[in-house]
Amino acid sequence: MFKTACIAALREVLGDDAADLDLGALLSPPPKVEMGDLAFPCFPLAKIRRAAPPKIAAELAAAMSAGGPIAEVKALGPYVNFFADPAAMLAGLHDGLADGSFVGACRSEAPKRVMIEFSQPNTHKVFHVGHLRNVSVGDALVRVLRARGHDVVAANYYGDFGIDVAKCLWWLGRHAQEEPPAEGRTAWLGDAYTAATLAVEEAEAKGKEAGDAVKASIREVLTGMEEGEPEITARYRETRQWCLDEFADIYGWLGVTFDTDFFESELEAAGNKVVDDGLAEGVFVESQGAIISDLESDSLPVALVRKSDGSSLYMTWDLALARRKFDEFNVEQSIYVVGSEQTLHFKQLFATLGKMGYERAKDCRHVSYELVMLPEGKMSSRKGTAIPFHQLRTRVLDAIRAKMAEAGSAIDEAAANKIAIACLKYGMLHVGNTRSVIFDIEDWTNPEGDTGAYLLYSLARIAGIQRKAGEGVDLGADVPADSGFGVEAERGLLNHLTAFPQIVKRVEDTCDPSVLANYVYEGAKRFSRFYSECPVLKAEPALKLARLKLAACTQRVFTEALSLLGIDAVESM
Repeated sequence: MFKTACIAALREVLGDDAADLDLGALLSPPPKVEMGDLAFPCFPLAKIRRAAPPKIAAELAAAMSAGGPIAEVKALGPYVNFFADPAAMLAGLHDGLADGSFVGACRSEAPKRVMIEFSQPNTHKVFHVGHLRNVSVGDALVRVLRARGHDVVAANYYGDFGIDVAKCLWWLGRHAQEEPPAEGRTAWLGDAYTAATLAVEEAEAKGKEAGDAVKASIREVLTGMEEGEPEITARYRETRQWCLDEFADIYGWLGVTFDTDFFESELEAAGNKVVDDGLAEGVFVESQGAIISDLESDSLPVALVRKSDGSSLYMTWDLALARRKFDEFNVEQSIYVVGSEQTLHFKQLFATLGKMGYERAKDCRHVSYELVMLPEGKMSSRKGTAIPFHQLRTRVLDAIRAKMAEAGSAIDEAAANKIAIACLKYGMLHVGNTRSVIFDIEDWTNPEGDTGAYLLYSLARIAGIQRKAGEGVDLGADVPADSGFGVEAERGLLNHLTAFPQIVKRVEDTCDPSVLANYVYEGAKRFSRFYSECPVLKAEPALKLARLKLAACTQRVFTEALSLLGIDAVESM
């Protein structure tokens, strides 16, 4: 392929000077198509060759000659710019997609066993639109790292125990006569949790004695859960299963799967053993009755690993969970997809794991992301302002059906569901992890905006071109050199497609799927320009072949890219 040929040409003229350079990473498309298809910056060679980068570029360009997919080599300032033979470049891309070598180029040379923990819903609380960002980011990272060749274990960690669950059960116990709904039971439990939270606040407003009394009665429920009190345990198990069943339904609709599940309720004993072991080994110390991990040497505040009353907390459970990941699953890298508000917690966790002797603690990574907001502001499960997922799904599907009806399209339920999922996932993924997401159902379902619907429409349009072209076109045939293929819109799209393996690598490096989401959107815009400026079906036979070939390559690359985002293509819209 073209990039491989450029790397080979550079290696030949650079000799030993190329030994410490990642030529593939240094080669990138220049800002304008007329400047070439790939450019090599000579700045890293300035010290090695003791010359100015423009002089080095001129020497290198003069020493290289065109041939194969390389049509021309020019020095432009401090860059060596390579111009591709468009027909040869297209043939290389098409053949690479046909034999799998192009997608195979995405694979890492150093595959690892990686665990990605994501989603982490709390039972007895509403699963809402905000949770979808975590699910979308985590699932995309699982898919991308698998495409990179890593042995990935997708893990979920359910918050199914603790005081928040006790709050919900306490409220249900006081309102035992209320019948649960047939659908949306997790949201109903979330309403109970919200009502319990408000009841505590109202009691506290009446005075300390009233507030303490309510808190004590909730604590009694928690004690009943811990000690297996029959009535409380029965209510806990039934309602917990409602949540797990509804979570499974949500994941099934989204096409998200997990290889293993962890439960907070199963980590209490293991967490206490970690603390006891750490105390015995001198890793942890006692402080005013509590057990802490002193992280002063890591410039971090002390981490509380067990409270003075003997109760455990999130750090206790996360230490036990990390031990399981390393010891039972033998992971080389552990990735946690959790909101940015937990940044300090994970810094303390990783530092503590290092103190415990886990060398792979340095390979733990917290992939943080910002909140999902509504146009009117922040969502809150505690205040009951979050949109339950079952309502979200219904509203998005209704919006998609309405837009299909407006366009005069037959409403295909399978297609409507794919489009709805694309709108939701892309809406979460095209915004970088460090920025908040604003959820707006009208904006997210717009088929003409920066949306999942627009991307699926672009793919459906390519499928339509191919249907009109019929089956008589042999896309494997060579494009003649004099076909006229290679105008700016064609080369711009072609260059964009060939960058796909580097984009996939960048997603792994940054753990930010927005890199890939924005790549597909930019590609869709480039295809739109190509489609409007370069007639396909009415072109002369040789040029028609080239453009159909480019359209087919676009469809293959975009379909692959969207699948890594967890989005399925549709044949028509």
